[in-house]
Amino acid sequence: MVTQSQRSVVSRNLSFLLVALALGALISLQWNSSPPPAPTSHERTAALTIQRLEAEQEELKATIAQLRARLNEYQQQSTAHTELLEEITAQLTEQKLRAGLLPVQGPGVQVILNDGSQRALPSGPGDYLVHEYDIRDVVNLLWMAGSEAIAVNQERIVATTSIYCVGSTIMVNDTRLSPPYVIQSIGPPDIQSEVLRNPSYLRDLKDRAARYGVQFKVSKAGNLKLPAYAGSFVIRHARPGQ
Repeated sequence: MVTQSQRSVVSRNLSFLLVALALGALISLQWNSSPPPAPTSHERTAALTIQRLEAEQEELKATIAQLRARLNEYQQQSTAHTELLEEITAQLTEQKLRAGLLPVQGPGVQVILNDGSQRALPSGPGDYLVHEYDIRDVVNLLWMAGSEAIAVNQERIVATTSIYCVGSTIMVNDTRLSPPYVIQSIGPPDIQSEVLRNPSYLRDLKDRAARYGVQFKVSKAGNLKLPAYAGSFVIRHARPGQ
């Protein structure tokens, strides 16, 4: 049998329980409805750092794009300059080749001229000798026959070359030469050989070869090697044009 004091204790405990439940429900509602906590200083610093890095990245991207554009422009200019340099070099090489300033090689003909042996025939002493005009005649005939390069005893013939006689010595490019005179010419071998052997040309030389033994030999060559002109060009009146 429950006494009056026991009922009072139970009633008081129930009251405490109800109050505790109500307080817990109130705290729970306040927790769910409260705003998120404010970011800490570390979080704010991290966020600012990320924004700064993103801005720097965008700036770097723009700089890279500009540098790529400039590099492409420089490459195009370099290509144009390289092509221009190659063109100038090719033209310079061609002009040097024409001027005889480069060694050359190729097929052609070789002509050997040498003094003859005196015979018991009435003649002057000059009939047995090779003269400077003989060499000039052969050289001019070779040019006419399509020669591209000529050398006499390894002296390259160029536009300013002089072939003249000093006493009994023949001078080519101011260099003393002595017989035999070996004239080498790069060009069409068949045409040059045919022209040199044509009886209409070099009549005096061929006559002295037949009568006085002056040596005149023509032979084709598969590959001649001619040196470059080693002298200087004396320019007195010419000057560069505009």
